[in-house]
Amino acid sequence: MLLYRQILDEIEANDYNNFTKRAYVGKAKKVLALPVAYGKSLLLPYSLRNNQT
Repeated sequence: MLLYRQILDEIEANDYNNFTKRAYVGKAKKVLALPVAYGKSLLLPYSLRNNQT
């Protein structure tokens, strides 16, 4: 979910112009997001992780 949030932030930074500008998350940001995602996966109970939308 963190990567989707970052993509949405990029779309917003592009003034919601997704037809002529590509919104993407670079490799460095993806790698930096891994420890955060892993930490969240350890903190959340299993039932909550499966029921998130």
